[in-house]
Amino acid sequence: MQRYSRRFVQLGILFLITIALALSAQATTYKKASLKGSYGFLTNLWTADSSTDQIAMVGILTFNGAGKVIGSYTTVSLEVVKTGTLGGTYTVSSNGTGKITLTTGSTAVFAIVLNNPTAAGLAQGVQLLQTNDSNNEVVSGTAVLQSTTAQTYSVASINGNFSFQWNLWWASPSGYQGSQLGTCNFDGKGGFKSSSTSVLDGVTKTQTQTGTYTVNADGSGTITLPGAGIVFVLNSADAGQAHGAQFIDNINESGDYVVTGTALMQ
Repeated sequence: MQRYSRRFVQLGILFLITIALALSAQATTYKKASLKGSYGFLTNLWTADSSTDQIAMVGILTFNGAGKVIGSYTTVSLEVVKTGTLGGTYTVSSNGTGKITLTTGSTAVFAIVLNNPTAAGLAQGVQLLQTNDSNNEVVSGTAVLQSTTAQTYSVASINGNFSFQWNLWWASPSGYQGSQLGTCNFDGKGGFKSSSTSVLDGVTKTQTQTGTYTVNADGSGTITLPGAGIVFVLNSADAGQAHGAQFIDNINESGDYVVTGTALMQ
């Protein structure tokens, strides 16, 4: 009987520890300092209006931990690639919600939600929704922590096997929808290859491709493939090695569509 009593006491202690850990996990209090460092981001404009140009943007936002944000971006729309810089302010509430107000390079305002905090309360991810667009469209996306401190990246910063998936977004009723997933390899020296399965306009296809890639010092880069040019930003960098990337693909064909996706280290 005493043995069973000890067992019940042990189970009770384990239960209390579990509850305490759960309450601790729920007790994260966010603040401006919860956003600090560089974050790779990707946004899409979603619309069913075929007269509205599809737009995708990928880039890097750097938060100073005290309410200031700067960044750089690349957009693709109607096969036209544009680059620029961003600047503005941000706020964070204790529950992890907040706002980014861009005043340089754009006048966009984004509602944000922080997620996946580290033990120190630093957000590793941010969800974005533009709130000052009154058109019948939605601009939304995600930002993923790149690094908490300034880093200098190169082709060696992405090396190994990654899984990836992209989707083609086209509002035209005469346009086709498409998606592709597969695996790819960055060799750490500028060589790229992939193997994938795609569904385009209801047709399934498998293929392999080889190409090259570049990486800029800020963690942005390009992949050059036959018939495609990809712009990406690295994220989830650990000791300078990226574990993920977000990208937009400007396929060399006519059409009001964008192709966007993500890659994750295997």
